[in-house]
Amino acid sequence: MALFTDGTVSTIDELLAYESSLLDVARTERIDLTGKLMLARQEIGIELTVFLVDRGGGEWSGIVWPALELKNIVVTEPLKKWHIFHTLGLVYRDAYNSQLNDRYQGKWKEYERRARWAAQALYRIGVGIVNDPVVQADKPALSSVAGPLPGALYYVRAAWVSVSGEEGNPSDLAVLSTGANTLLVAEAVNPAANARYWNVYVGMTIGGVTLQNNSPLLVGQKWTEAASGLVQGRAPGTGQAPQRYLRATGAFLRG
Repeated sequence: MALFTDGTVSTIDELLAYESSLLDVARTERIDLTGKLMLARQEIGIELTVFLVDRGGGEWSGIVWPALELKNIVVTEPLKKWHIFHTLGLVYRDAYNSQLNDRYQGKWKEYERRARWAAQALYRIGVGIVNDPVVQADKPALSSVAGPLPGALYYVRAAWVSVSGEEGNPSDLAVLSTGANTLLVAEAVNPAANARYWNVYVGMTIGGVTLQNNSPLLVGQKWTEAASGLVQGRAPGTGQAPQRYLRATGAFLRG
């Protein structure tokens, strides 16, 4: 799962799953959907910060936990739903204030209600926490060297791995078209402070990238495609799973 601080919590496509006409509304009312996604994330981030500050560090289950920040929060399903519904509420609030259209007002109030429901569900289930957050990697740097393979279009993602083996959310896709008689080379850049290793995922289609290294590569180590070509490894992960869940009344460990 992604960390709250990795970037956008949810996407326009996920908003469209609830409102298929959203793009038409945004176009008609001149509403920046990307801006609303960012604003919703900022506002939810303030509420989550208050939640964390109110609890600070402390001892639960016989373990002393340090004070937490937004970077420790994992985007679980209730948190994603909160972000989706809050974003849609902001969109339809703006649409209503522009046109004073009762239909927009109804959707605004309905999504506000759903956002409150999702937030309450999150706090009841618990906010997902990781103690050593591994940030999402930047797009890897791509190049090529002389080799026996024909030219091809490659899609590549990188992911940081901590010393304990926790993998962060993989990067967005980097793309490179190589010439004939070459091999692809990838390098992870701007390493996270707690990154010890990295993994590389490569494919020739957007959805077909798979793990290429047998064991995690050291930070600073480049990966070069084998002369035999790509291998069919596992698909990219989605980041760290919560190690524990923080509720209003305390915390409990992942079972």
